[in-house]
Formats: sequence, C-alpha cells, structure tokens
Amino acid sequence: MLSRTGTKACLSVGRRRIPISLLRHSLAKTRINDKQQTCSLTTIATVTQQHQRQQQRLQSQYGHYMTRCHFATRKNNNNNNKSNMATLMASYESEEITNMVTAIQQKNILQARKSFSLVRNNLNERRFITREMIQDLLMLVRKGEKPADLAFVRDLVETMHQDFNIQPKLFEYHALMYAYGVHERPQDAYDVLSNLPKGIRPSTHTYNILLGCYKRTNDYKTALQIFDEMQHTKGARHDLVTYNTMLYFVPQAKALELFEQMEREGIQPDGYTYSTILSIATRANNKRIGNSVYEKLYNAPELVTDIVMMNTMVSYKASTANQGLDDVLDLYHILSSRFPRIKKNIVTYNIMLDVCLKHDNPACAYTIFNDMQKAGITPDVITYGTLIDAEATQLNMEGALGLFDEMTYRSIRPNERVLNSIANLASQEIDPKLLTRVCDTVRRYSQEFRLDSKAYNGLLSGLAKHGRSAQAQELYDEVFRHNTREADVATFTNLMLAYVNDDQLDDAMDIYYELREHYQNAEPGRARITLDTQFYTTLISAMTALSTRYNKNKITSTTTTTNEGSVPSYGYMVEDKPDSVENLDGTSQPSLLRALTLFNDMRRLLIRPNAHVYTAMLNACAQFRDAYALEQIHRLIRMDLYFDPDTAVYNALMDAYNRCGDGHVVLQLWDILMLSSAPKTAIDQVTISVVLDSCGHNGYSYKAHGIWRKVKRAGFDLNTNNYNSYIECLCRQKGRTGWDEARRVVNEEMRPVSSIHDPRPPLEEKTLNTLIGFARKKKFKQEELDELEAWKQQLLSSSPSSL
Repeated sequence: MLSRTGTKACLSVGRRRIPISLLRHSLAKTRINDKQQTCSLTTIATVTQQHQRQQQRLQSQYGHYMTRCHFATRKNNNNNNKSNMATLMASYESEEITNMVTAIQQKNILQARKSFSLVRNNLNERRFITREMIQDLLMLVRKGEKPADLAFVRDLVETMHQDFNIQPKLFEYHALMYAYGVHERPQDAYDVLSNLPKGIRPSTHTYNILLGCYKRTNDYKTALQIFDEMQHTKGARHDLVTYNTMLYFVPQAKALELFEQMEREGIQPDGYTYSTILSIATRANNKRIGNSVYEKLYNAPELVTDIVMMNTMVSYKASTANQGLDDVLDLYHILSSRFPRIKKNIVTYNIMLDVCLKHDNPACAYTIFNDMQKAGITPDVITYGTLIDAEATQLNMEGALGLFDEMTYRSIRPNERVLNSIANLASQEIDPKLLTRVCDTVRRYSQEFRLDSKAYNGLLSGLAKHGRSAQAQELYDEVFRHNTREADVATFTNLMLAYVNDDQLDDAMDIYYELREHYQNAEPGRARITLDTQFYTTLISAMTALSTRYNKNKITSTTTTTNEGSVPSYGYMVEDKPDSVENLDGTSQPSLLRALTLFNDMRRLLIRPNAHVYTAMLNACAQFRDAYALEQIHRLIRMDLYFDPDTAVYNALMDAYNRCGDGHVVLQLWDILMLSSAPKTAIDQVTISVVLDSCGHNGYSYKAHGIWRKVKRAGFDLNTNNYNSYIECLCRQKGRTGWDEARRVVNEEMRPVSSIHDPRPPLEEKTLNTLIGFARKKKFKQEELDELEAWKQQLLSSSPSSL
C-alpha cells in the first residue's frame, strides 16, 4: 500500500504515477486492518499501464501546450523548470481544464466558456490557467455571435489580472475590439482603443481591426476619419491590410482615389487589391484605372492566383466591349495558355454568354455554350437564365419555354429570375397556347417562389390582351387581393383591360368607379392608386379599339355620312360633370360612350389629356361617323390651354370630319396647317392624302387641283398613297375630264414596276384598278375597257421588254 508521501516521491523523481482519482481508496484516513486485502504489485502495474495510456492520449491531444511550456521554461533555471512542469502536469489532473482545452480545439464556444467558468470559480484550479490558454480561448469566443459570447470576452479581459494575475496586453484588447465588431458595435470598439492603459500603444493591427468593425456596419464615413487618424498616430501606419479593408466598402469613386493614394505611398498591391479595384472599375466604367490594372494582371500572370481574379478580368473585358466582341473573345481563347494553373468554371462561361447575347450575337453565345458542355461543365440556373433572357429579348416565347423545359429535364431548379423573365414575356405573347403554358408554369412554382409585381402584371397583361377575364380575376384574387403582392395602377389597368377585351364593359367600369372613388376620397398625395394620364390613355385606347372591332363585326349602320339621317344624341355636353354619358336614341356604340365617360373624368380630375388620348377619341369618332362626339372633342381641343395639337392630331381630326361628311371643315384645317410655320404642325404625306380624299368624297374636287399644284411647287416628297388619293379624287369628278387627267398623271408622273431606278413614285395595282373601276362606272365602251386591261398588264409587267 502506498502512502501520500510515496505518491509525492513518485512525482518528484518523475516516475509514472497512479492517478489520484484511482487511489482514493488507498488514501482514505480510516485505518486499514489486516483483514483487508493489500494492493498487490500486479494491481499497481495494471493501474500504472492504464495511466500511461491516458497520459499518452493527453500528450497527443494537448502536446502544443507542453511544447510551448517546454521551450518557455528552457530559458529559466532548473528550479523554475521543475515548477512549471509540475504546474503543467498538475493541470492535467483538472477535468475542467481538460474539457476546456478539448472544446477550444473542437471550436465549441459554449463548452469552452462553461469549462473556463468552472475553473475560474475553483481557487485551487485557477492557478493553472496560463496566458496562452486565455489567448486561445479569446481567439475562439471573440467570433461568437451570441450576446453571451461578447459579455464573456469583455468580462475576461477586464478581470484576468484580478483573477489570474495576468495583465492584459494589446492582444487581449484586440480580441475585445474584434468581438464588438462581430456584434456590430464599432463605437464600443473605438472606446476600447481610446481607453487603452498607459504603456500600451495602438499598432497598425489595432486600427485595422477597428476599420473591420466599421466595415461590418458599412459606416464608411467614420472609417475614413479613422483612416486619416492613423497617419497622426505614433506606431501606426497604413499597410496592405488597411487599404484592402477600406477598398471593400467605401464608395466606388473614393475607392479609386484610395487605390491611387496607396500607390503613391509605395504600398505594393496584392492580387486581392487588384481584383477588388478591377471590379470597382468595371462597375464605375473607369477605363483609365481599369485598363491600368488589367494590363498589370495580364502582363504578370503570377499575380492571378485563383479563378475569381481571372473571372474579374473576363468581366472587365466584357464590360468594355462597346465596339464589339473581338477583345473579350481574344482573352477567352487564350485563358488556358495565359493562366495554365487555372481552369475555366461555370462563372467564366456565364460571363461570356451574357456579353455575347448583350451584343446580339446568339451564334457566338451558343458556341460558348457548346465549349462549356465539351469541358464537362454542367450548365446551372444562371446559364439557362441568361439564355432565356436572350430569347425573351427576341420575343421568342417558344424558344424561352423550350430552354425552361430543358433546364427542368436536367433537374435544375428554376429561380425567381427565370420565372420573372418568362412571366414578363407573357405581356408580349399573342399565341394563346403558349400563354397557357406560361400561366401553368408559374402556377406550378407559385408555392415555392414569389415573383415580383412586375412579373405578375406581365401575366395579367397577357391575359388581358386575350380577353381572359376569368383567369385574370383569379390571378388577381390569388396574388394581390390576399396581399401576397401589393397591387398598383398597372395591376388594375390590366384587370380592367381583361374585362374590356372580353366585352364585359360593365365589370370593367365597376372596377374603375371603385378606383375613382378611392382616388377622390384620399388626401392629396396620399392615394395608394394614382389615376394618371397613362391610366386613362390605356383604357380610352382600349375602349375605342373595341369600338372599331365592334363596328367592323357587328354594326351595319350607326350614323349617316352627310346631312341626311340621324345623328347620335348625348344627354349632356362634355364639359358638364355627370358620372357617365347617357345615349338617348340608342345609336351610339357602348364602348365609345364609356370612353367619353373616362375622357370627361380626366378633365374633372384635372388630369390633362395628351395627344394619344385625343387621337384615340378622334379615330373612334371617325370609325362611327359620330359627328356630335367629334364636335365636342374638337371644341375641347380648342379650349385646352395646356395642349398644342401636333400634325398627328390634325390628321386624325381631318380624317374624322372627312368620314362624317364635313369637307368644309377639312379644308379649313388644311388652310390652318398651310399657314403654320411651326415644325410641330408641318404637313406630312398623311395630311395630303386625307385632304385629297375629303375633296373627292365631299364634292370639293375642284379644290384638289389647287392643293396638288401647291404641294408640288413646295417640293413635298409625294408618295404612292398621295398619288392614289389624287387620282381617285380626279376620277370622282363628273364627266370624263377628271378621269383623263388621272390617266395622264399615271402615265407621266408614276413609274412602272419594271423601272427600278426611276425616281418617280411606283405604280400599284390599286392605282390602275381605281382607274378601271371608275371607267366602268362612267360606262366606257367595252373596247376601251379591254384596252385598259391590256394597258394595266403592260404597266405591271416586271420585264422591261414588254413595254
């Protein structure tokens, strides 16, 4: 049996000892009688072997501590060596110190904090804590994101001298500043710097840590002040880390200034610096600095150490490829030879695909795509998203959906960008089957992805164009009514258009009345939905377009063309302010009435109509030959002090009066335009055709001669339509004189089909058909009609020899 003295003797000579925990029974204070079995030599040997294996395990795990202590104690005398080694060996007897060291190595912050707290609360064990242990613990816990981690670091730094008789050094204060940065408390980190004890001077590393704290909060203004403060602090100066930290988060213009300052201070940039600056130059379109950095990297391939830097170079060349793809393609083709240690990755190919498609070169893009597949690189969602965007730019819905199907076949999950692109394209699609595929695709992923409002509005727009009001209402209820996305004026516009194009005007107007009430009752500037000119323009255009379609398909006669017959009658003048326009005699088309209601509300709400609104209304009046509505709109144009009609509005006004049979007003408007010198109201080819058509249809053929002579003398560039209008006007004159003049114009002033290089306006079959048609109406002899048919074939012949 071993006594306590025997155990100490074993320790003093460095022999293998039996752990105290295994010998508690032999160290008890009670007397052991003779009947008790003594510890045999075999038992002692067995226990000793177990302890030897335990020590080997501890030394293999925590050998760095023993090595650190060994080299530290070699400098001391033999007595200190024995004392330090004894302390170290005794520390392994503490289970909590062992647990703490294990937790540090395993990066288990919670366990390390817990074990350290237990050791600190034990007066017998805390004496075994060394500065190295504290520093390793701080290096681990400073990165913790929990408030308790920050509190632990702060408490340890503040109490380590009191509890362990270890004075904090700059290292410990750095750990505390870093912890404040992790918790986005840079001001507290700055306070640590300001309150450093006497004798501890901040270093460059101190300021770099502080700048990193401000970088986490993106407070570049304060960081720049600290950056300037470094220049006036003894022992601190800017270094590579300082500049790399600042370049990461300051504004682009300032970053480029700092880079130039860095070069003036003689600090050599590294690869990270060049990569960061080149990325900034790319975004800022700064070719001066960008070209300089690019050339340095290109001429020193050893600086390009990873794929990120190489891709940054490719991205810069892609952004500067304004004149063409030659430079970026040249770089792409020599990447493997220029940087042999770096292989292209998916990002490289995606950059190249994007730049090729931006330059409208799909052939080159698909060559890059084939290169990527040959290299064994699987396309990702960004690759397909780029290709789908290209198809969307070309308005190729079928191609975009084909790529989407290929992507899903490869088990590549789409992202919101891809689905947004496809949904936005629905607003341009005219094929109802493809529109159905788009809607089904979006619905399939509706639970997984939330598209943006623009994408859903694109879907609504596509449904509206096809008059799918039920689907549009269902989409609105699912996405907007339940506040998944906030509806805007475009949302309601598309929903109303769906009902308009579905010929459900009452439902469309019900939505409009609710919007109008909301807009009128809201405080100025506080309305969630603002009714503006664009809103009314879109709806009025749709209403008038529907009127046109209705007129072509369903209406046989709504008004008369001249002074005879009925004229549509409205129950109020447009400038009055009722809620709607009432048609008293039932002769006007409903959609036109509702368009007039919207038009009136615009004026009531002080929303100024633009040229497009007026033109749409005038075109509708022309289609329905609605003289009363035309008169009101014309009067409003004259009264609108904020609107100056341009040539397009005058043309629409003249055409409407022409179709309503009021040729006199057409001639008045023509005279106004002829006297005007403003470029905005300059006569164009449409104006000439309209006035000539009006002269022919409304009995003013004699006026046409003077108009024709004036425009020819003025040197107007007359086209075939102008000649067709003039020829028809001549043919409408009574007798044969006008018809003969029309044939002379065709023979002398228009060129046959075969005369390609003739500068005169080309002859059309319509022109000759007009002449022959009026010849039959005027009852020309059959021989002359046959001669005209032969003449027609001769002029329309493409062979010069037939003339």
